[in-house]
Amino acid sequence: MPYLAPKLLYTFLFACQGSAPVYLALFYSSQLGLKGDQIGLLVAIAPFISAIACPLWAAIADKTKTHSYIMCIVHTLATIAIVSVMGISVVVQPVVDEVDRNKLTIALVTITSVCFAFFGVPVLPLVDGGVLKILGRNKDQYGRQRMFGSISFGVASSLVGFITDWTNDMNAIFYIYAFSSICFILVCGNTQFKSERIEDEQHRSYLVRTRSSNSIATTANTHNTKHTLSTYKAPAASVASSSTSTSTTSNVNNNNNRHKMKQMQVDPYDEVGIDLDSSQIRQNEIQRLIQFATESSIIEAVNLSNPPSHRRNVRPSLNQPTTLIQLLKKPDVSLFFLTMMLMGASLNMVVSFLFIYLKQDLGASSSQVGLTGLIGSSTELVFFFYSKDLIRLFGIKSLIILGHILTIIRVFAYTIIPKGPTGANIALGLHLLNGVAFSALWGAGVVQADELAPPSLQATSQGILAAMYAGIGAGLGSLVGGVIYEQYGCNAMFYTVIALTLTSLEIYLETNTRCGVSDMMRWLYKTAIRTHRWIQHARGIGQAVPRWSGGGRIRLEEHI
Repeated sequence: MPYLAPKLLYTFLFACQGSAPVYLALFYSSQLGLKGDQIGLLVAIAPFISAIACPLWAAIADKTKTHSYIMCIVHTLATIAIVSVMGISVVVQPVVDEVDRNKLTIALVTITSVCFAFFGVPVLPLVDGGVLKILGRNKDQYGRQRMFGSISFGVASSLVGFITDWTNDMNAIFYIYAFSSICFILVCGNTQFKSERIEDEQHRSYLVRTRSSNSIATTANTHNTKHTLSTYKAPAASVASSSTSTSTTSNVNNNNNRHKMKQMQVDPYDEVGIDLDSSQIRQNEIQRLIQFATESSIIEAVNLSNPPSHRRNVRPSLNQPTTLIQLLKKPDVSLFFLTMMLMGASLNMVVSFLFIYLKQDLGASSSQVGLTGLIGSSTELVFFFYSKDLIRLFGIKSLIILGHILTIIRVFAYTIIPKGPTGANIALGLHLLNGVAFSALWGAGVVQADELAPPSLQATSQGILAAMYAGIGAGLGSLVGGVIYEQYGCNAMFYTVIALTLTSLEIYLETNTRCGVSDMMRWLYKTAIRTHRWIQHARGIGQAVPRWSGGGRIRLEEHI
């Protein structure tokens, strides 16, 4: 199987993410007795910490050129941090006072959450950068490697749910995480992340040695031929045949070397001739911060490191922004990022408390809760696999609008489904819409962010998109969602999600289409005016009375 190491890395890494991290909110609530607003604060730690941790560890890995060792060390520390959550209940058990016990629990959970966010979140960007190095020029095969992570996430989350339901022990989520982590560290430690630059230098040196040996062999053959001719006085026909054979061999060698040199040239997809190392790898890693906050997404189905072909050789115009401030001053750009921030808050608000809602409000079992990952991953996988074709067929704007509409339908359905096992089954079916909504929103959003930025700011645009969606948006969604869920209940939180999604949709429609509220109001006003004029014309009201056009005075004659 080609590229076995990247497939195994994503398989075991997303098996880790599909076990403990997605069940932490439910564990905090059922095992540690934390409230909704406290859980929201703890869940919001990861997006904010990732904005600092990911660039830091990426810079260290690029500086030391030891991606494998950095990933093993960082993931080991993350495993220790998250598995230690299992022992918090044992540590706080001797505390008699309930208030003191709650304070100690929050303090310990905060420490473990910060440590896991600092060491665990950067692992995926580091793996992305390492896999890109392994793929080299075949970066278009990235999605085919990354899809194994999405499959693994769905299978792992479902397996964890079944095991937890069977054993009636929530600590099973940490056991599966630890086992998957050991497998990931073993694979990572035995994987060599060779950069494309090193491979090119090795091939170039090999070609130089081959060309030198061919030149020496050709010179030796020519010298031996001349020596033979001068010694034995061969016939003219033999001399001509020998010289022709020598030149033919030399031409073949030159053609082979020229063909190999063409293969060794930089791929036109490699960022306009710059190979993926140092700063470029760091930019690609920063672009992928959103992975932790969005569960099983495979956003790399749209290749972020490769701009569209029509954007690579475009000459910068005078009106194009050259700095980040100039880019954000453009109304369409700033409003687009505001739209994605609102959607990040909306979706993460649902994701953070979905398991608690299914378990406590609908009475779902752990097996049913675990199936949400598999169901969501299935639709995401299909949609992202055909994302390029769908974007080409329907367009970017239509897919983003579709993501908004499906989110509203799904969340509103949560507010009206019945309580109990029937409602839990309906909620599982509705989770199919989550995969389509998220993949449509994010897949098309990545492409639009790339289109809005000039070639010099494409990586910056992707970084802003990740920060607004998974950083600020996800963090605010967890905080606000936790407070609303605790104070007013789950339905109030869902109505808040609907309001945020409608606001985001209105902003996007006003900016990118002619279907916004203001456009509709103008259309209705013009339609009303035209309708009124047509009615007046049909009734004959307001028509001009013909004037008297005859000359002279009108005389009245009296008839007898």
